[in-house]
Order: sequence, then C-alpha cells, then structure tokens
Amino acid sequence: MDIKFSQEGYKFNIRSSCIIKDKKHKNIILTNMRAVDGAFILPGGRLQYLENSYEAIRREIEEELGIILDYKLIAVEEIIVDDTKFHMIEFVFYAELDNFDKIRNITDGWDKFKIVKISEIDNYDIRTKTIKELIKQENYTEIIHNIHYDWA
Repeated sequence: MDIKFSQEGYKFNIRSSCIIKDKKHKNIILTNMRAVDGAFILPGGRLQYLENSYEAIRREIEEELGIILDYKLIAVEEIIVDDTKFHMIEFVFYAELDNFDKIRNITDGWDKFKIVKISEIDNYDIRTKTIKELIKQENYTEIIHNIHYDWA
C-alpha cells in the first residue's frame, strides 16, 4: 500500500524518482506529470509502507520500464504548496544505462515516457525547477536538499 494520506483537506505523499541518463550523458528519460498538462517529472513513484526509498526506486523502475539499474541517492526534494494543501517528499536517485533500447512500454500504459536530449532540456517544463538543474549536472558528489513552496 502506497504511503499517502489526506487529513482535513491536506494531502501528503512520499516518492522516489530517478534521473536515468545514457552513458554518454546525451539523453534522459522523463514521464508525463498527469496533474499538469505538458509538464514532466522523473520516472518513479510512491513508497509503500515499510519500504525504504532505495527499494521503492528499484521496484518502480522495474515495474514501469522493465529494467534493473544501480542507483545513487543525489537529492531530497520537499514540495509544500500552501494553497492546495499539498506536501510531498521526494528522494531523487541517479542511474545510467548503455542506451534506452531495452526499455519497455515507453508510450503505453498509465505513464507516458519520453526520451529527451539533455542539450534541449531547457525547452521542457520539468517539475520541480531544481530537477532540471540536477539533470544538467555531470557529476553527483553530494546529496542536495531543496525545499519548494510551489510546483513550478
């Protein structure tokens, strides 16, 4: 069961996501943000009760994309949106793969995935705004903590 709850109009959830690049750092895979038309987020999903963030990202990427990768935690994003009474904590991981040929269901199912050239990343609405900056990085040497008060 996913870790999410609502109380007195407030909503909370916790998710793991992943920046998945090819080995040459030319491309990345994104998924549609169902709540905002035209916006993208990183692949991943909610943690389940008694599941840690690493277990969650392994499970989510295998379920959604049919691949198994090695993951490194690079950031913790907190989104707190007062007017919609929404609070989310997101653990952001990093992984690489040789190419995207092995990925299944790229455009089928609930989530729609898109392979994007990193050189064109500024042309996309990616939530949250600091995720775009993480995507552009070449090396991830420390864990970053970002707090946002909107989804933009």
